[in-house]
Amino acid sequence: MNTQQQRVNEPTKPAIPALLVVPGDAHDFSSLYAIATAYAHSGELLNGHAARTDQVTFAFPAMVCSSFAVELFLKFFLTLDNADNPTSPQDDRRGHYLQKLWERIKPDNQDLIAGMFRNPSHTPVAAGLATRKALFLEALTGIGNAPFVEWRYAYEIEGPALMSQGAVAEVLDAVGYAAEHVMKERRAAAAALTSSATPNPACPPGNIVAK
Repeated sequence: MNTQQQRVNEPTKPAIPALLVVPGDAHDFSSLYAIATAYAHSGELLNGHAARTDQVTFAFPAMVCSSFAVELFLKFFLTLDNADNPTSPQDDRRGHYLQKLWERIKPDNQDLIAGMFRNPSHTPVAAGLATRKALFLEALTGIGNAPFVEWRYAYEIEGPALMSQGAVAEVLDAVGYAAEHVMKERRAAAAALTSSATPNPACPPGNIVAK
């Protein structure tokens, strides 16, 4: 048996064969951010692989991953709001319909997302938010009500349909960079709090440090 035939007959051995998943609480927005980011990167990798190998079938899982990442980033903002207001009525994170998820997000976070739309600086923009929000909503509507559901069942589509990874990527950039901005702010605030709470060994409690 030649080496190539032997490889074909060998069982698949995943690099990470198993993971024990321990769920966090319903307010764990950090984990949701990490998972959404992983799906976003997976979509990019698969789309690039489709182009490099000329195997367009990889564009389908690429689209599924990118579309799901958009959904998860929208749910990230709902989870963030729930975490910040644990005693208030909690936003419903269920469902795949992007427009409905968008409508549940707080206005200030909607503004943050809209400010990242078609914004290569990836820095929040406050100018012209009304126009930016209208453009973002147009783009969000344009990728479909629930593209994750639609494209994971692409084999059931009954007629010609345009699958635009570019259109999804624009929306994904906006929600993804907005979420990244929030996480950077939260991490910086947590680091500052930790730093201020750490005792100065050169200054025992009760002493005054001259400045």
